[in-house]
Amino acid sequence: MHPIHRVRSRVATVSVAALLSASLAACGSLGGGSGDGSGGGSDEASSGGDGTITFWHYYGEPHNIPLEKVLEAYDEDHDEIEVDARHIPFDDFNRTLQQAATADELPDIALINAFDTQAMAEAGIIEDLSGRVDEWGEQDAYYPTSWETTQVDGATYGVPHVADDYAVYYNKDLLDAAGLQPPRTWEEMESTAARLAGDVKYGLAVAGGEGAEGATGLVLRTLAAGGSIEEFGSDAGVEALRSFKTMVDNGGLSKGFLTWSEEDAKNHFATGQAAMMINSATYVSILHEEVPDLSWDIAPMPSEETSKTFLSAENLTIGAGSGDADAAWDLITHLQRPDVLTEYLPARNKLPARSDVPGAVEDPVRQKFADQLEDAWAPEGDLATHSNEAFTLVQEALQATISGSSSPEQAAQTAQSGIDEALSGS
Repeated sequence: MHPIHRVRSRVATVSVAALLSASLAACGSLGGGSGDGSGGGSDEASSGGDGTITFWHYYGEPHNIPLEKVLEAYDEDHDEIEVDARHIPFDDFNRTLQQAATADELPDIALINAFDTQAMAEAGIIEDLSGRVDEWGEQDAYYPTSWETTQVDGATYGVPHVADDYAVYYNKDLLDAAGLQPPRTWEEMESTAARLAGDVKYGLAVAGGEGAEGATGLVLRTLAAGGSIEEFGSDAGVEALRSFKTMVDNGGLSKGFLTWSEEDAKNHFATGQAAMMINSATYVSILHEEVPDLSWDIAPMPSEETSKTFLSAENLTIGAGSGDADAAWDLITHLQRPDVLTEYLPARNKLPARSDVPGAVEDPVRQKFADQLEDAWAPEGDLATHSNEAFTLVQEALQATISGSSSPEQAAQTAQSGIDEALSGS
């Protein structure tokens, strides 16, 4: 980790014994210092603390470096403030917040996965920021889907930090040599991937490994068919499973993708083994740096009934009962200033969650990703609360279909039963 001048950065050591359930929805009784478990309702809380803003995040190296640099710059400009940045590994982050809530030791600021916002608000772990946001008056600058992730029962519990979405990366040289265009529909994706697999090892690379990340491609395919994850067992979910099975059967997609992460997909694409990949904007700068001579571009996600990309996002929140809430809010709004984002986002390798930061997306490829944010999809409500469970069930359906242990219809119905059970427990 690069040394930071004044911002103190600590890595949490977390015991997993006797921790609460990974689902924050199960901890609705936790008050986090607010007393009534309603998210505190204290968006007017004053800054009566010790001048130290505790800032918890899950950015590991090297992603922590741009964040800690921007926190350092804020710290240096505010003599009365010290920012204490604490890194907690992603897999432990939510459980650690739950522990902190029971001990009344929540951070002043928590940088959380956007889709956990509702669960954390209902659990009383984060503050209602509605009054502060109304006075600030910049909510209309944000892309609608990004801002929607901060909303719980008509109140605002966070401010979007950064955004990301998905598109199709393609090797221009390989497609040109084959006389092909980037696929515009999923039917074209099936045939194009098969055709390109005759020239390279894989026509398409996409994450399919165990867990929520491995469901992303199938989620996108389901949405394109006009479906929803809440009703994955419908025709759209079955169609999506059949589509992926077709690509495995025709050689366009390796059966081994069921073990691949997004990083694996990137590696296959960067080394020329895969002609296309489905991945997020995170890899734009990485490809520029790792393989500067590779000729590639991106295309929007293919369509069927519709074309949808998937929003990946994070929100800045204030821990319930913060004694430094005013100072925390000042830091949050500072981090969202367009001039700050213009410098921060390229280094962080992410997209802005607001539409008035043109300097952050000067790269024309990144601009294509940013353009998709206007109509990106993100889970809402109870699905957001249980998105990790739902996406894991979708990935299991994909695994069952590709392995042949279940038909697409059976796999979709099994996933649907699990999703119904998860959502009914909200």
